[in-house]
Amino acid sequence: MKIKYIAAVLIAIAGLGLQQAKADTFNFTSDHCTAACGPQSSFGTVTLTQVGSNVNVVVSLLNGNQFVKTGAGGNMYFLFDNAGITLANITSISGAPAGTTAFAGPIHADGTGDWAWGIGCASCAIGGGAAFPGPITFTVTNTTLAAMEVGHLVSGFGTELFVADILSGTTGATGDVDVNTHVPDGGATVMLLGTALGALGMARRFIMS
Repeated sequence: MKIKYIAAVLIAIAGLGLQQAKADTFNFTSDHCTAACGPQSSFGTVTLTQVGSNVNVVVSLLNGNQFVKTGAGGNMYFLFDNAGITLANITSISGAPAGTTAFAGPIHADGTGDWAWGIGCASCAIGGGAAFPGPITFTVTNTTLAAMEVGHLVSGFGTELFVADILSGTTGATGDVDVNTHVPDGGATVMLLGTALGALGMARRFIMS
């Protein structure tokens, strides 16, 4: 009887793992800072996870970089596109100063064009003195990974997906960095799938024994 209970738990864990196994991680690699924020192999990452009909977003910075509010980023900490949502779909923002909320565009960021949506704080101070490390997290409801990963074409730079305005931890400069690729790092997806498939295998062995 105990074996059956254990098997049921393992199957439930496997099902949860498979549900969560739709995740893409992108790296900020393009440097648009006036005085150069790099060189850095990655300024940070954007991880998108599909959970049911929603997408959870985690924007993390690396190498001592911090989020900052400047005119270069349209006075936003983070910018993205998604043609299928409204402002009400951007919820549960955390990891940023009090007063941080979502804004509708067009919002212009230097070197990367105009963006549909921004995460920013109208009441927060401008410049490096108000920088913070994050990560910034939020949820976009009633959307998909595909809709979040469309991006837009900027002449001379390529297809931009996401922008962050940062204070560089290596040079002290401020400005925009962006994700300039449609090829995600599949590590998070592979890890979650591996966990789910491992649990399924264990459940199968318990049931067969």
